[in-house]
Order: sequence, then structure tokens, then C-alpha cells
Amino acid sequence: MRIKKYAAAFLAATTVLGSLAACNKTDEPAVTPTQPVTDETPTEAPKEPDATPTPAATPIPFRDLGGMEIIIGDHWSPEEPAAPTNAQEEATAKYRQEIMSKYNFKIQSKAVAGWGDDMINTCVDSITANEPAAQLFELDYRFVAKPMVNGVFYDLATLDEIDFDEDKWNKDVQNIMTMGSAIYGMRAAVAEPRGGLIWNKRLFEEAGLDPDLPYDLQASGEWTWSKFEELCKTLTRDLDGDNVTDIYAIVGQASATMTTLVASTGSDYFLKDESGALYNNLGSKEVLDAITFGKSLYDNGYHKPDPEGANWDWFIGEFREGKGAMQFNEEYNCQPGNNYGDQMEDAVGFVMPPKPEGQADYKSYVCDNITIIPACYDDEMAGNVAFAYNLYTMATPGYDDPEAWKEQYYAHFEDERAVDETIVRFNDGVSTHFLNQTLVVTSEQEWGNDFLWQFPAFGGGTAADKIASIKDTWDAKCAEANKNRK
Repeated sequence: MRIKKYAAAFLAATTVLGSLAACNKTDEPAVTPTQPVTDETPTEAPKEPDATPTPAATPIPFRDLGGMEIIIGDHWSPEEPAAPTNAQEEATAKYRQEIMSKYNFKIQSKAVAGWGDDMINTCVDSITANEPAAQLFELDYRFVAKPMVNGVFYDLATLDEIDFDEDKWNKDVQNIMTMGSAIYGMRAAVAEPRGGLIWNKRLFEEAGLDPDLPYDLQASGEWTWSKFEELCKTLTRDLDGDNVTDIYAIVGQASATMTTLVASTGSDYFLKDESGALYNNLGSKEVLDAITFGKSLYDNGYHKPDPEGANWDWFIGEFREGKGAMQFNEEYNCQPGNNYGDQMEDAVGFVMPPKPEGQADYKSYVCDNITIIPACYDDEMAGNVAFAYNLYTMATPGYDDPEAWKEQYYAHFEDERAVDETIVRFNDGVSTHFLNQTLVVTSEQEWGNDFLWQFPAFGGGTAADKIASIKDTWDAKCAEANKNRK
């Protein structure tokens, strides 16, 4: 998966080199609380757009990290950091150099493994061997469940260096990575805008529709399942009259369609009870309604089925080539250099998924990479790593405007409405939830089997039939996850 940057105030490219540090005790001074970087001019943690002003934080007591070199291990960063491309990135690079000089450390993001099982195996095996391949790991949200319950990640709640009450820490990630009083993962940015609808503006025009119609419907509150179905009927076309569909309303991955529709109800495949235990939510009205509606899109010929024998990503090329008008997918696809964006000639738009009739607000899901510290570190080492990372993720002075995050997204679209009217909803703290299957799925192979990817393959049965056929499997998965989390 291609991972993009978020608010550049948090995650602009760094310009320093680093190397691996051993998992041993250091001679740095005892841990101290962290706040802004300079003693003279404190800075505030970035706030959500609707957050109220908070008092300036207390300056950080000085700490010499003794030349410590820190790698943030991921699966996508190059050996050499990219040069800054704009004034904000230049300011962030300069600011981080000042931080590293003042507190005597180096830090950089670097790919230490490939995506999926390669990454999680590198993380787990190196930590278990007491020789972590990085001092912090950025892990795909789908693969943290098993190592979290197996004690591979350090309990961040025990560290004075991180104050999770600060606005910069993603509360969805904090919630998903909390077990009892322990917190095993963090994210210093708003979560990625994931489950939405991408559409081809040219195909809307050719079907006699306003190319910005989904934006208008979203803005008016009329973006509903029934209205979406009307558009599907118009957008599905037989261009040459041979009774064969040439352009489908929807060309996409079945699991993405189903998961996004379930999320559009505000629900999820898995939920937590009051005790924090997971339970299988397949039998709920919300999930059944969403899966039934998703199945109807196939039954009515609006959603192209997976071609027999095709690769899993067949829909990317077909959407790029204009063979489908809409696709349930995640915003990162619109990033320049990724699947769509500048990889296709046609302009695209991005909206929240349509909502069920009678529901007041639009709902969807978010998810993200999760940052962890190795559990093999002693308290002093973990504290120093957290101290450095807290500094590294602070807002760049002069670029801590609550809406500074928008600039990164404007470059993904030919219009600003995708950012100003859609992505703001993903960031409002009330319209989205983090996918709970994060706590159930434990490997890349499991993610790709019948557990999720093949869930929409109904055969001749109904949505209720399919749900019933996998109920026992999903119940067992929940039981296993709950047992491991105790």
C-alpha cells in the first residue's frame, strides 16, 4: 500500500541520516516530562479545526541524548530522505535539524522490510532476539493484533515523555491499541481518510450528469443509498446496443464496497461491549442492511463482478481506463504517483459514502499506520526514544495553523471540494471510526482469505445466508482475540 504524508506540520520528510541503536541500557539522564522544543518560545501541539485554544505548554527541561541515532522503521521510506519541495517542508527540515542539534540525537524514517508479513516478522523477530531493527516501527494497522497481545510492544502509558492528552496524538489509534491501562501504539497525526467514494467526472458528464453532483448531494444531505442507486442506473451503460454492459456504475473490489457500506451505517463487523471484549456484529440490522444493499448492486448489474482468474487488483486498471464510473476506495489512491490522480487522464472526485435513508449524518471508517516502541528496551532507553519522537512530531513553528493539514490534500485533486467538503468530515472526530478487525486479523494471509476478501462472494444465496455461513468462524475469531487480550 502506498502511504502518504498527512499534515506536513507533523510528517514532512526529514533530512538527516541515522543508524540502528542496540537494545541496551544507555547513560542518558533520568526521564523528564516533554513539551515544546525551545525554552524561549513554547509551541502548542496542533489542534483539530474546531478545538478551543489551550494555554502555552511548559518548556522542556534540557536533556542530552548523547548522540543517539534513531530509525523509524517502515516499509516505504527511501535510504536517502527526499529533498524538501516547498517552504513548509523546508521549514520542517530546518526545525528538526535544530531539535536534533539542541538535544544531541539523530532520527530518520527508513524502510527496514517489505509490506505485510515481511514487515511484521522483521519487527517481531528482531525485538524477540533483543536486537530491534529500528527504535520505532511504523506498522500497518492490519498486523498489530498478535504482537500486541504477545508482549512485543512497549507500554507507552508508563512513559512520562508522552502526554496522550495532547491534541496531536490520534485518539482512534490510542483506543484501538489500549488493553486495560496499557497503551501499545500511537500516531501523531489525524487518521488517513479511507472509506469513501471516488468517481470519474468525465463519465458523469457523458451520462448527462453534473460532474460535481456527488459533492452537491453530500452538501445538501441528499447523498443516500437510494440516490446512489439512481445514479448507478444512469451510469451503467451499453454503448453499442449489444446487450453487454460497456461501462459499469461501479468497478471495484467487493470487500471494499461491502466494508465501506457497513461503515456508512456507523457500524462495523466487530464491536466492543462495555467490558472492552470484541463480539461478532454480523447479525446486527445495520450490517445485514449494508450487505443486502451491496449485494443488490451486483444483482442489478451496476457493480462489475470480479473477472474469473483476474488478479486481485484488476479493478485499478479498469477504473483508470474509464470502464467504471465510481469506486468505493480510499483517498490515498488519488495521491499523485498512485493508482489514480496523475496516473489517469480523467479528473476524479472524492466524497463520503452515501448514507442509509433516515440516518442524520454521513459515516465511514479510518485507519492508519501505528507507531510502536520495542518492548525489549529498558525504561531509560524507551524514555529517551519517546522523548526524541515527541520532539520530532511537534508542529513546525509558523505552520501550526489548525487547517495547515489541508495543503497536502489540495495537491491530490483538481478541485478543492474534496478537501473542504469531504476530508474535513473524516477529520471532525465524529463521522468516522477505526476498523475493529484490526484487533482480530493477525496476518497478511488471514486478511486475504475467506475471512474478509471473499465475504461478498454470495453465490446463489442471500446476504443472510452468507452471514450465517461464516458466523461460527467469526465467533471463534472474536473468542480467540478476547482470550489473547486478557
